[in-house]
Amino acid sequence: MLFKNAFHLMVDNFSLNYKMLLYKIVVGIVTVALCAALLYPTLRMLATSEPLKDLLDLIREFLRAVVSGNTEFLQTFPDGLQESLSALVAYIGEKTPNLVFFCVSLVLIVLISRFLSGMGDFAFGVLIDDRMSSHANTAFFSAFIGNLGKAALWQVVYVPLTFVYDVLSLALCYVFFLILLNVISVGFLATVVALLFSVALLLAAAAVKMTLFSAVIPALVSDKMKLGAAMKGSFTFTKSRFSTLFSTYLVTCLLILCINALFALVTFGAALLITVPMSILMLLCIRFVSYYTCGQKKYFLAEDKIVQPKERTNENFYDDFEL
Repeated sequence: MLFKNAFHLMVDNFSLNYKMLLYKIVVGIVTVALCAALLYPTLRMLATSEPLKDLLDLIREFLRAVVSGNTEFLQTFPDGLQESLSALVAYIGEKTPNLVFFCVSLVLIVLISRFLSGMGDFAFGVLIDDRMSSHANTAFFSAFIGNLGKAALWQVVYVPLTFVYDVLSLALCYVFFLILLNVISVGFLATVVALLFSVALLLAAAAVKMTLFSAVIPALVSDKMKLGAAMKGSFTFTKSRFSTLFSTYLVTCLLILCINALFALVTFGAALLITVPMSILMLLCIRFVSYYTCGQKKYFLAEDKIVQPKERTNENFYDDFEL
Protein backbone atom coordinates (compact mmCIF):
# COMPACT_ATOMS: atom_id res chain seq x y z
CA MET A 1 0.00 0.00 0.00
CA LEU A 2 2.84 2.40 0.82
CA PHE A 3 4.56 1.85 -2.54
CA LYS A 4 1.23 1.92 -4.40
CA ASN A 5 0.10 5.23 -2.89
CA ALA A 6 3.53 6.81 -3.37
CA PHE A 7 3.55 5.74 -7.02
CA HIS A 8 0.01 7.08 -7.49
CA LEU A 9 1.02 10.38 -5.92
CA MET A 10 4.11 10.62 -8.13
CA VAL A 11 2.09 9.94 -11.30
CA ASP A 12 -0.60 12.46 -10.31
CA ASN A 13 2.15 15.09 -9.93
CA PHE A 14 4.15 14.02 -12.96
CA SER A 15 4.67 17.60 -14.08
CA LEU A 16 7.10 18.02 -11.17
CA ASN A 17 9.50 15.76 -13.07
CA TYR A 18 10.23 18.49 -15.59
CA LYS A 19 10.91 21.03 -12.85
CA MET A 20 13.11 18.46 -11.13
CA LEU A 21 14.98 17.82 -14.39
CA LEU A 22 15.57 21.53 -14.95
CA TYR A 23 16.90 22.00 -11.43
CA LYS A 24 19.20 18.97 -11.67
CA ILE A 25 20.56 20.27 -14.99
CA VAL A 26 21.43 23.57 -13.31
CA VAL A 27 23.18 21.71 -10.47
CA GLY A 28 24.96 19.56 -13.05
CA ILE A 29 26.22 22.62 -14.92
CA VAL A 30 27.62 24.07 -11.69
CA THR A 31 29.26 20.74 -10.85
CA VAL A 32 30.81 20.37 -14.30
CA ALA A 33 32.15 23.93 -14.13
CA LEU A 34 33.81 23.22 -10.78
CA CYS A 35 35.26 19.95 -12.11
CA ALA A 36 36.68 21.71 -15.17
CA ALA A 37 38.31 24.35 -13.02
CA LEU A 38 39.69 22.14 -10.23
CA LEU A 39 39.91 18.54 -11.44
CA TYR A 40 40.64 18.63 -15.17
CA PRO A 41 44.45 19.15 -14.99
CA THR A 42 44.92 16.16 -12.68
CA LEU A 43 42.42 14.06 -14.61
CA ARG A 44 44.24 14.79 -17.87
CA MET A 45 47.52 13.71 -16.29
CA LEU A 46 45.96 10.44 -15.08
CA ALA A 47 44.10 9.83 -18.34
CA THR A 48 47.31 9.87 -20.32
CA SER A 49 49.19 7.58 -17.90
CA GLU A 50 50.02 4.01 -18.86
CA PRO A 51 48.81 2.39 -15.58
CA LEU A 52 45.31 3.80 -16.02
CA LYS A 53 45.19 2.75 -19.68
CA ASP A 54 46.18 -0.78 -18.65
CA LEU A 55 43.46 -0.84 -15.97
CA LEU A 56 40.78 0.38 -18.38
CA ASP A 57 41.87 -2.19 -20.98
CA LEU A 58 41.61 -4.90 -18.31
CA ILE A 59 38.08 -3.78 -17.35
CA ARG A 60 37.00 -3.76 -21.00
CA GLU A 61 38.34 -7.28 -21.44
CA PHE A 62 36.54 -8.30 -18.26
CA LEU A 63 33.19 -7.05 -19.60
CA ARG A 64 33.75 -8.84 -22.89
CA ALA A 65 34.64 -12.02 -21.01
CA VAL A 66 31.47 -11.83 -18.89
CA VAL A 67 29.32 -11.43 -22.01
CA SER A 68 31.11 -14.12 -24.02
CA GLY A 69 31.68 -16.51 -21.11
CA ASN A 70 35.47 -16.55 -21.46
CA THR A 71 36.24 -18.56 -18.31
CA GLU A 72 40.00 -18.66 -18.96
CA PHE A 73 40.28 -14.88 -18.74
CA LEU A 74 37.91 -14.66 -15.75
CA GLN A 75 40.08 -17.10 -13.80
CA THR A 76 43.09 -14.79 -14.15
CA PHE A 77 41.11 -11.57 -13.70
CA PRO A 78 41.50 -11.22 -9.87
CA ASP A 79 45.30 -11.35 -10.08
CA GLY A 80 45.37 -9.04 -13.07
CA LEU A 81 43.08 -6.56 -11.32
CA GLN A 82 45.27 -6.43 -8.23
CA GLU A 83 48.41 -5.94 -10.32
CA SER A 84 46.83 -3.12 -12.36
CA LEU A 85 45.54 -1.39 -9.24
CA SER A 86 48.94 -1.69 -7.56
CA ALA A 87 50.64 -0.15 -10.58
CA LEU A 88 48.11 2.70 -10.64
CA VAL A 89 48.50 3.34 -6.90
CA ALA A 90 52.30 3.39 -7.29
CA TYR A 91 52.03 5.91 -10.11
CA ILE A 92 49.65 8.11 -8.12
CA GLY A 93 52.01 7.90 -5.15
CA GLU A 94 54.66 9.61 -7.24
CA LYS A 95 52.26 12.52 -7.78
CA THR A 96 51.38 13.14 -4.12
CA PRO A 97 50.81 16.94 -4.29
CA ASN A 98 48.55 16.54 -7.31
CA LEU A 99 46.71 13.70 -5.59
CA VAL A 100 46.10 15.68 -2.39
CA PHE A 101 44.76 18.68 -4.32
CA PHE A 102 42.61 16.37 -6.47
CA CYS A 103 41.12 14.53 -3.48
CA VAL A 104 40.37 17.71 -1.53
CA SER A 105 38.81 19.32 -4.61
CA LEU A 106 36.79 16.19 -5.38
CA VAL A 107 35.38 15.98 -1.86
CA LEU A 108 34.55 19.68 -1.93
CA ILE A 109 32.79 19.40 -5.29
CA VAL A 110 30.80 16.35 -4.17
CA LEU A 111 29.69 18.14 -1.00
CA ILE A 112 28.68 21.29 -2.90
CA SER A 113 26.81 19.24 -5.50
CA ARG A 114 24.96 17.26 -2.84
CA PHE A 115 24.17 20.42 -0.91
CA LEU A 116 22.63 22.14 -3.94
CA SER A 117 20.80 18.99 -4.99
CA GLY A 118 19.44 18.50 -1.47
CA MET A 119 18.21 22.09 -1.35
CA GLY A 120 16.11 21.37 -4.41
CA ASP A 121 14.84 18.07 -2.98
CA PHE A 122 13.68 19.92 0.14
CA ALA A 123 11.75 22.41 -2.00
CA PHE A 124 10.12 19.60 -3.95
CA GLY A 125 9.20 18.02 -0.61
CA VAL A 126 7.34 21.25 0.20
CA LEU A 127 5.48 21.01 -3.11
CA ILE A 128 4.51 17.40 -2.43
CA ASP A 129 3.35 18.27 1.08
CA ASP A 130 1.18 21.10 -0.21
CA ARG A 131 -0.42 18.77 -2.74
CA MET A 132 -1.08 16.13 -0.08
CA SER A 133 -2.39 18.47 2.61
CA SER A 134 -4.64 20.75 0.54
CA HIS A 135 -3.98 19.86 -3.11
CA ALA A 136 -2.40 23.28 -3.55
CA ASN A 137 -0.24 23.98 -6.59
CA THR A 138 2.70 25.89 -5.08
CA ALA A 139 5.37 27.49 -7.27
CA PHE A 140 8.82 25.92 -6.99
CA PHE A 141 10.62 29.25 -6.66
CA SER A 142 8.31 30.27 -3.83
CA ALA A 143 8.88 26.98 -2.00
CA PHE A 144 12.65 27.20 -2.54
CA ILE A 145 13.04 30.77 -1.25
CA GLY A 146 10.49 30.38 1.54
CA ASN A 147 12.33 27.40 3.04
CA LEU A 148 15.89 28.44 2.23
CA GLY A 149 17.12 28.71 5.81
CA LYS A 150 15.58 25.47 7.06
CA ALA A 151 16.71 23.54 3.96
CA ALA A 152 20.27 24.88 4.23
CA LEU A 153 20.49 23.96 7.92
CA TRP A 154 19.28 20.43 7.17
CA GLN A 155 21.76 19.99 4.32
CA VAL A 156 24.66 21.22 6.48
CA VAL A 157 23.94 18.30 8.82
CA TYR A 158 22.73 15.69 6.32
CA VAL A 159 25.34 16.04 3.57
CA PRO A 160 28.48 15.35 5.67
CA LEU A 161 26.80 12.48 7.55
CA THR A 162 25.63 10.71 4.41
CA PHE A 163 28.90 11.42 2.59
CA VAL A 164 30.88 9.55 5.25
CA TYR A 165 28.26 6.80 5.27
CA ASP A 166 28.39 6.40 1.47
CA VAL A 167 32.20 6.32 1.41
CA LEU A 168 32.25 3.61 4.08
CA SER A 169 29.56 1.67 2.19
CA LEU A 170 31.52 1.79 -1.07
CA ALA A 171 34.72 0.76 0.72
CA LEU A 172 32.91 -2.16 2.37
CA CYS A 173 31.46 -3.30 -0.97
CA TYR A 174 34.89 -3.09 -2.62
CA VAL A 175 36.55 -5.12 0.16
CA PHE A 176 33.69 -7.63 0.01
CA PHE A 177 34.14 -7.89 -3.76
CA LEU A 178 37.87 -8.64 -3.44
CA ILE A 179 37.32 -11.17 -0.63
CA LEU A 180 34.81 -13.13 -2.68
CA LEU A 181 37.12 -13.11 -5.69
CA ASN A 182 39.83 -14.74 -3.56
CA VAL A 183 37.60 -17.10 -1.56
CA ILE A 184 35.75 -18.72 -4.46
CA SER A 185 38.15 -20.81 -6.51
CA VAL A 186 36.25 -20.83 -9.82
CA GLY A 187 37.07 -17.56 -11.61
CA PHE A 188 33.82 -17.06 -13.51
CA LEU A 189 31.66 -18.05 -10.54
CA ALA A 190 33.69 -15.83 -8.21
CA THR A 191 33.22 -12.81 -10.47
CA VAL A 192 29.46 -13.28 -10.85
CA VAL A 193 28.86 -13.96 -7.15
CA ALA A 194 31.10 -11.07 -6.08
CA LEU A 195 29.28 -8.62 -8.34
CA LEU A 196 25.88 -9.90 -7.22
CA PHE A 197 26.55 -9.63 -3.50
CA SER A 198 28.41 -6.31 -3.81
CA VAL A 199 25.50 -4.67 -5.63
CA ALA A 200 23.04 -6.20 -3.14
CA LEU A 201 25.10 -4.86 -0.24
CA LEU A 202 25.25 -1.40 -1.81
CA LEU A 203 21.47 -1.34 -2.33
CA ALA A 204 20.87 -2.51 1.24
CA ALA A 205 23.16 0.23 2.59
CA ALA A 206 21.25 2.85 0.59
CA ALA A 207 17.93 1.50 1.86
CA VAL A 208 19.13 1.66 5.48
CA LYS A 209 20.20 5.30 5.04
CA MET A 210 16.87 6.27 3.50
CA THR A 211 14.96 4.45 6.23
CA LEU A 212 16.80 6.15 9.09
CA PHE A 213 16.28 9.65 7.69
CA SER A 214 12.88 8.97 6.13
CA ALA A 215 10.80 11.23 8.37
CA VAL A 216 13.13 14.22 8.75
CA ILE A 217 12.06 16.30 5.73
CA PRO A 218 8.32 15.53 6.23
CA ALA A 219 8.61 16.53 9.90
CA LEU A 220 10.38 19.79 9.01
CA VAL A 221 7.91 20.61 6.24
CA SER A 222 4.58 19.24 7.41
CA ASP A 223 4.78 19.71 11.19
CA LYS A 224 7.22 22.65 11.19
CA MET A 225 9.49 20.92 13.70
CA LYS A 226 12.93 22.11 14.70
CA LEU A 227 15.83 20.18 13.18
CA GLY A 228 16.83 18.42 16.40
CA ALA A 229 13.27 17.33 17.12
CA ALA A 230 12.78 16.21 13.53
CA MET A 231 15.92 14.04 13.57
CA LYS A 232 15.04 12.53 16.93
CA GLY A 233 11.49 11.94 15.77
CA SER A 234 12.74 10.28 12.58
CA PHE A 235 14.63 7.62 14.52
CA THR A 236 11.62 7.09 16.77
CA PHE A 237 9.37 6.99 13.72
CA THR A 238 11.44 4.31 11.99
CA LYS A 239 12.11 2.21 15.10
CA SER A 240 8.77 0.39 15.05
CA ARG A 241 8.43 0.45 11.26
CA PHE A 242 11.97 -0.31 10.20
CA SER A 243 11.23 -3.58 8.41
CA THR A 244 8.34 -2.10 6.39
CA LEU A 245 10.22 1.05 5.39
CA PHE A 246 13.45 -0.82 4.72
CA SER A 247 11.79 -3.37 2.43
CA THR A 248 9.93 -0.59 0.59
CA TYR A 249 13.10 1.44 0.01
CA LEU A 250 15.08 -1.67 -0.93
CA VAL A 251 12.58 -2.80 -3.55
CA THR A 252 12.24 0.77 -4.85
CA CYS A 253 16.02 1.16 -5.17
CA LEU A 254 16.24 -2.14 -7.03
CA LEU A 255 13.45 -1.12 -9.42
CA ILE A 256 15.07 2.28 -9.95
CA LEU A 257 18.41 0.65 -10.78
CA CYS A 258 16.84 -1.81 -13.22
CA ILE A 259 14.55 0.73 -14.91
CA ASN A 260 17.28 3.33 -15.36
CA ALA A 261 19.76 0.76 -16.67
CA LEU A 262 17.21 -0.76 -19.07
CA PHE A 263 15.91 2.55 -20.40
CA ALA A 264 19.44 3.93 -20.75
CA LEU A 265 20.40 0.88 -22.79
CA VAL A 266 17.43 0.81 -25.18
CA THR A 267 17.27 4.60 -25.72
CA PHE A 268 21.02 5.33 -25.70
CA GLY A 269 20.61 7.34 -22.51
CA ALA A 270 17.81 9.64 -23.70
CA ALA A 271 15.21 8.16 -21.33
CA LEU A 272 17.34 9.09 -18.32
CA LEU A 273 16.06 12.64 -18.74
CA ILE A 274 12.71 11.30 -17.52
CA THR A 275 13.56 8.29 -15.36
CA VAL A 276 16.21 9.96 -13.17
CA PRO A 277 14.04 12.87 -11.90
CA MET A 278 11.12 10.45 -11.66
CA SER A 279 13.21 8.20 -9.41
CA ILE A 280 14.09 11.07 -7.08
CA LEU A 281 10.46 12.21 -6.95
CA MET A 282 9.31 8.66 -6.19
CA LEU A 283 11.63 8.43 -3.18
CA LEU A 284 10.32 11.78 -1.91
CA CYS A 285 6.74 10.57 -2.30
CA ILE A 286 7.52 7.46 -0.25
CA ARG A 287 8.86 9.67 2.55
CA PHE A 288 5.74 11.79 2.73
CA VAL A 289 3.21 8.99 2.21
CA SER A 290 4.81 6.92 4.98
CA TYR A 291 4.88 9.96 7.28
CA TYR A 292 1.24 10.84 6.64
CA THR A 293 0.12 7.21 6.90
CA CYS A 294 1.96 6.40 10.12
CA GLY A 295 0.99 9.79 11.59
CA GLN A 296 -2.70 9.06 10.96
CA LYS A 297 -3.07 12.10 8.72
CA LYS A 298 -5.56 12.49 5.92
CA TYR A 299 -4.11 13.50 2.56
CA PHE A 300 -4.96 14.04 -1.07
CA LEU A 301 -3.69 11.22 -3.25
CA ALA A 302 -5.28 12.88 -6.28
CA GLU A 303 -7.77 15.65 -6.88
CA ASP A 304 -10.69 13.26 -6.56
CA LYS A 305 -9.23 10.82 -4.04
CA ILE A 306 -8.59 11.42 -0.34
CA VAL A 307 -6.87 8.83 1.83
CA GLN A 308 -8.13 8.71 5.41
CA PRO A 309 -6.86 6.64 8.34
CA LYS A 310 -9.29 3.96 9.50
CA GLU A 311 -9.61 5.48 12.96
CA ARG A 312 -10.92 8.72 11.47
CA THR A 313 -13.07 7.60 8.54
CA ASN A 314 -16.23 9.26 9.94
CA GLU A 315 -14.64 12.70 10.01
CA ASN A 316 -14.89 15.23 7.25
CA PHE A 317 -11.56 16.01 5.60
CA TYR A 318 -12.08 19.73 6.09
CA ASP A 319 -12.74 19.45 9.83
CA ASP A 320 -9.12 20.39 10.48
CA PHE A 321 -9.44 23.65 8.54
CA GLU A 322 -10.88 26.88 9.83
CA LEU A 323 -13.05 28.54 7.19
